[in-house]
Amino acid sequence: MEKILQTLNMCDFCTHEIKSCGAEPILSQAVTLNNGSQLNSQKAVVACDKYESPIEILKKKFH
Repeated sequence: MEKILQTLNMCDFCTHEIKSCGAEPILSQAVTLNNGSQLNSQKAVVACDKYESPIEILKKKFH
């Protein structure tokens, strides 16, 4: 039985502005899964060289 996996777009959780951040992201369409599963989105950013978590920024600011 083939599983369809939920994807999260990293850009939705990043502090940088989409398209103006200068990142070189890897999209889910470039990912090959060995277990026969599929991702539900082929346009989600699954890895990024510029990702910056808003939580990490808050931690640095208040600690």
